[in-house]
Amino acid sequence: MSSKLSEITQEALELPLPEQLKLARTLLERSEATGDSAVDAAWEDEIERRIHTIDAGLAQSRPFAEVVEEVDRQLGR
Repeated sequence: MSSKLSEITQEALELPLPEQLKLARTLLERSEATGDSAVDAAWEDEIERRIHTIDAGLAQSRPFAEVVEEVDRQLGR
């Protein structure tokens, strides 16, 4: 991690939680923006499908912390 990224990360972690979440959302939205309406429509359909799966009780969930631990383990962190 570059020193600039480390510095920004540390500053972000010192923000109040609501501001951290706003920052995370802003970064995610920017990285996911395609400008392609067909892709956006496909994602909207996928989101709706996943919501219906969850609402129907067909989805299996796990705590976020558990998922992050598994990803870190797979990445050798």
